[in-house]
Amino acid sequence: MNPETATLTRKQIETEGFAVVSDDELGFSPESRAHLHREFFRPGILRSYPDDLPVDRERARDVVRYDWNDDQLTLTEYESIVIENRGERPEPREYARVEVLTDPCFEEWIRLALGLVPGSTRDTKGTFGVNLFRTYTNVVTRPHQDGEKFVFIYVLDKVGQGAQTWLYGPEENDPVLFQDTLGPGDLLVFEDARFRHSVTPLENPPGGTARRDVLVCTVNYDHTYPLD
Repeated sequence: MNPETATLTRKQIETEGFAVVSDDELGFSPESRAHLHREFFRPGILRSYPDDLPVDRERARDVVRYDWNDDQLTLTEYESIVIENRGERPEPREYARVEVLTDPCFEEWIRLALGLVPGSTRDTKGTFGVNLFRTYTNVVTRPHQDGEKFVFIYVLDKVGQGAQTWLYGPEENDPVLFQDTLGPGDLLVFEDARFRHSVTPLENPPGGTARRDVLVCTVNYDHTYPLD
């Protein structure tokens, strides 16, 4: 990523709480994005689960540990991917794991994404949750927060219209502070505590079926996945 662009993006996240960057601004090529989509958003990796919401969603997951030493970043697979107390479901849930660090292109994207976290809020070590989501109708069920430090929403591919992303203030009756339809190659980063977020339903194209393939990732709090 261009150092000047990175500095400006981190400053925007620090002051406004969010920023949107394109593949070009991030320094991630369209060919690399196509590679991620081809290799990871396919049968055998994505699966449907009973009682999942939205009900027609397909997903996979990974959790990566990160360690900063000055500007040097080390990434390793974390021992667990279990989700607990998320989305009004307190019970532990474990989905199919895909070890994303086996793919150099995926590792590159994570490095670029973590580089957008402002220095004032960057921990020297922590975990990065990686969710691969394919949706066809509803994207989410309601405005919500993920209960982590930062959320990253990166669109790899989309068919049809709709799926406009909204950021509200954190309280129930707070107004909309951001609304835009993210397209393939767009990455939205925001500080979770400052917003509730939602996405409008997908709309089928004429004679076809809508689909949206995204990475939804989180920079987690220390208690989510404890480190030594």
